[in-house]
Amino acid sequence: MFAGGGTLGHVIPAVPVVRALRARVPKPGIVFIGTQKGLEREFLEKCGLFDQIHYLDASGFKKNPLHNLLALWKFWKCYRACLKLLKSISPDAVVGMGGYVSAPVVLAAWKLKIKTAIHEQNAVYGIVNRYLRKKADRILLSFAIEQGEKVRLVGNPRTSEIHQRFKNRTTPGEKSLLVVGGSRGAERMNEITLSLKDEFKKRGIKVLLVTGRAYYRRELEKIRKIEDEDFLVKDFSSDLPELMFRSRAVASRAGATTLAEIMALKKPSLLIPSPNVAGNHQEKNALQIVERGGALMLRESELNKENFLAHVLRLLEDGKLRNSIIANLNWLAEVGACDKFVRELDEMMACG
Repeated sequence: MFAGGGTLGHVIPAVPVVRALRARVPKPGIVFIGTQKGLEREFLEKCGLFDQIHYLDASGFKKNPLHNLLALWKFWKCYRACLKLLKSISPDAVVGMGGYVSAPVVLAAWKLKIKTAIHEQNAVYGIVNRYLRKKADRILLSFAIEQGEKVRLVGNPRTSEIHQRFKNRTTPGEKSLLVVGGSRGAERMNEITLSLKDEFKKRGIKVLLVTGRAYYRRELEKIRKIEDEDFLVKDFSSDLPELMFRSRAVASRAGATTLAEIMALKKPSLLIPSPNVAGNHQEKNALQIVERGGALMLRESELNKENFLAHVLRLLEDGKLRNSIIANLNWLAEVGACDKFVRELDEMMACG
């Protein structure tokens, strides 16, 4: 049984793990528990990998005391529902992939003495995993943020999935840049990229900007005046790895899933962490790669036209820097993450 949600980032890494389990075990019963209102619902139902999918009305905590009272009440209801569900299904193991919905599921499993594991994708524990790690039998990490008897560094299974998909394809050679600010977009990145259209055109650089849906709708008239065949603007892409693969360099936020894809594709990138995330985890994610020579980084406070252009040109035109980044990503990318993840689950379930 897997649990996670609220964002697709808490669901996507489970997919290659489930595919690996299905390849090894004849007719395994695999269940996913997500949130009623999260982005994962449509994704889970389309992917067709799970024998059962259940949804809980879970929500996170905010600064509003009344909201938090409601969140506590929802947690209690979810926990009671999970106890009932787990008793009826009797899973061999429960894996929390992150997000508030994983808390009642993992805690109910712990109460029923079912083996539990959690996976932390980021370079700092989220609120839920920070608490659940005290209860879990295995703590599976993407970055080496903690050591301990039950801690295992496995990487992000998404890296394995993307590596397998693209490993036999030849990278296009044209001078092209992909700029993407994550599923919600990044207004400052969008504005700066649009303002540099003439500069990119003068230098023969093709650009694809993925703005996010809200920005695209709001600025559609301006976008239509700017874009042309060498400067394309999209609101959203359901296949960012394909766009990354076709690009010579990427400028992006530093969410865990995005970084897993960048590392798998060995793509020189400029990381611009969002400052509006819990625990400043995107900057901490980015630093794990930047400090090992696998990317360049600009903080939002440092982001302007001059800095953005200078960093992007280095990634596109400085052959020595590109070769160095690609070489470093070769050893930073944990392409065996999925196998490690499954092996740890096997070992956990084999323990008495």
